[in-house]
Amino acid sequence: MTVHNIIPARFLCLISHLVVTITILWARDENVYSSIPTDYTQDEFDEKDVSLIVGLSFTLFFIAVELIGFLSGVSMFSNFANLVSLFAHASGSAAFSHFVFEEWPIYRLWYIMIFCSFVPGFIEVVVIISVACLKRT
Repeated sequence: MTVHNIIPARFLCLISHLVVTITILWARDENVYSSIPTDYTQDEFDEKDVSLIVGLSFTLFFIAVELIGFLSGVSMFSNFANLVSLFAHASGSAAFSHFVFEEWPIYRLWYIMIFCSFVPGFIEVVVIISVACLKRT
């Protein structure tokens, strides 16, 4: 697979991860219910709901950072960033889809977010800094 084949695949995986994340944000009640005992209090529900919203907000932030870096052309031709982003967001899309359909508990969201959103987002920031400040390609 050449760089020219990876670029559209990266874009599609980023958009797919974005769409699934927004879908989870809209339909999060079932995942909150699967994370609390059957005899829950409203405080327990609210705590898990806030945890889910915060995790999804971080995910949306990292996806936005990657989209800005990618669409501005800063990291579009960085092979390493493209490959990491492609595999992370493809995995994140699949994992988040299972998260919705199988009603996984919320603690699993944090693992998915760290490996599938934070890592490629951090690499994107490093690429942006190296291109903008250090003038490297």
